[in-house]
Parts: sequence; structure tokens; C-alpha cells
Amino acid sequence: MKLQKEYIILTAVICILVLVLIVSSGKNKMSYNLPKLDKIESDSISQFEINHKEKSILIKRSQNDWLIMPQQYKADSDKINGMLEVIRDLTLTELVSDKKNYSRYELDEENRIQVKAFSHGEIIREFYIGKASPTYSHTYIRMADRPSVFHARDSFRSTFEQDISGLRDKSVMEFNKEEITGLILKGEFGKLEFQKEIRQIESDKKEQKGEEEKGINPPGNEETWLTKDGQEAKADEINSLLSKLSSLNCDSYMDEKEKENLKNPVYTIIAKGTKDYKLSIYENREEEDEYPALSSENDYPFRLTKWITESLMKMPEDILKEPTEG
Repeated sequence: MKLQKEYIILTAVICILVLVLIVSSGKNKMSYNLPKLDKIESDSISQFEINHKEKSILIKRSQNDWLIMPQQYKADSDKINGMLEVIRDLTLTELVSDKKNYSRYELDEENRIQVKAFSHGEIIREFYIGKASPTYSHTYIRMADRPSVFHARDSFRSTFEQDISGLRDKSVMEFNKEEITGLILKGEFGKLEFQKEIRQIESDKKEQKGEEEKGINPPGNEETWLTKDGQEAKADEINSLLSKLSSLNCDSYMDEKEKENLKNPVYTIIAKGTKDYKLSIYENREEEDEYPALSSENDYPFRLTKWITESLMKMPEDILKEPTEG
């Protein structure tokens, strides 16, 4: 009986100690004031730097674009805006640790990503990015001026886990396809040249003609593409081709020195509008799934996927209508 009482008392003491520890720990967290980060605006950031392991990327604002320095490559605006949003809206939600066990959170020198944002040469925000929390609703970070590890709102490590190739703007040709009035295709077949014409659709029914005279259901226009000798193209094939060209993105960029080796294209497309938009496609190696190419709208040689390239390289039988008999 006496032994049983001792067990009860011991159990009660242990429970009380655990409760005190929990309450004490909770009070410490509640009483800790999270650092208040200065509010910054995206427009005030003139450049920012991303350092990861031995790689360093500097991105600088230039009028309406962001450039990857020192090469001055145009950066992907969507990816840059995602980074600026994190830098601007960085919010600390909880103290995780005030000990320097950084490897646990991938905030050690080997794994962390350092971000430094500048406003005209002055650092306005600097922090280190670790791994995402187990729930992926937070990211472990450390501010450059504090040793503590914090939770920051949202999971954003992958936003900054980029290399120069991944950050470059992949747009290699862009125009309003409605401005295009001529199209030239050159390939092993020779040359096909089309001119856009607008035809009025005429009604052959008397009742429809009567309605047209009264201003009801007036005749419409249709777009046609004709060669110099009067052969008509399939409108849907032309429209598909121009749609792809008017917002063409490459798969990747080539070394700039390789541009000198790109001679004698196997296929050329020229869309004629307020100016000529020219795409030159070069022979690929059999083991490669990409074609080298050059665009009049981009200074750098690039690669297009095999799928998109072969959808652009129209043959005469693909694009010309069958001649009508009679």
C-alpha cells in the first residue's frame, strides 16, 4: 500500500514538472518579439544578388527589363517577379532556434542560398534561405544580422534555386500576327511565297441578298493566302504557323561562339509585316532532339525542340489546297 502511494506521488510530480516545462517553453516563445522587417517596395530594388555554393548571379534593373549581369541577358520576367515578391513580402512567423545548428535546416554554408537586395548600391535586405518546413507552408531562413533561425511564410526556396540558363528569357520571336501580310517558306522543295488577301463573301441566295440590301446580315470578309501563280493555301495551316511564330520560345540557348558555325539553314520562314520576322532552322544531329536556330528578333543562337521545329517546317503538300477540277 505504501509502495503504491509512492508511485502515485512520483507520477504526480513528473506530470507537474512536464506541465511546468511546457508552460515555460510556451511563455518563452510567446514573449519573444520577432524582428520587424523594414517595408520595402519592388520599385525601390535596383538590383539583387543570389549566391549558392560557388555560383553567384547578379540581376540588375534596366528600364522595363531585368538583365543578368555581366552578360546583360534579358531575364524571365515571371521568375524575376516571383523573386521580388518574396524579397518585398518576407514575413517571419516564428522563432525556430537560437542555436547555430544550421545544417539541420540547410542554412549551413554548403546548402544555404544567400539573397541580397540593393537600392542604388545600398543593401536594403539580406537573408539566407534554408529548406522548406515539413508541411511546405514555411521556409527556414536566417537574417544576415541575426544568428537565429526563423520560419518565414510560404515555401520559396525553389524560386531562388536557379542558374543563369534557367533565368534567361526564352522568348525568341514575338509579333502581332494580324499585322502579317506576307509569308515566305524556304526548304529543300525550293521557295513558297504567299500574300494575304481579303475577299468579300458573296451570297447566292435571293432572300439573303434582300436582307443584305436592307442592312441585315451584311456580307462578311474572309482571309485567303495565295501564291504568285494563284495557288491557295490552307487558312488553318497558315494561322497555326503564324500563331506559333508570333510567341515563339526556345528550349535553351547555345554557346554564343556556335553562332559562327550556323550556315546554310535547312528551313527558313519569313513573316512580312511592318518589318520582316525571320527564323532560320539548321540541321540537327541524329542523336539530338533539338534543332539549332537563329531569329531576327534575338541576338543569340538557340535550340528548339524537335516537336515544335517539325511543326513549323511545312512542306508544300501540307500547306497548299488541292486544285479544284473544272
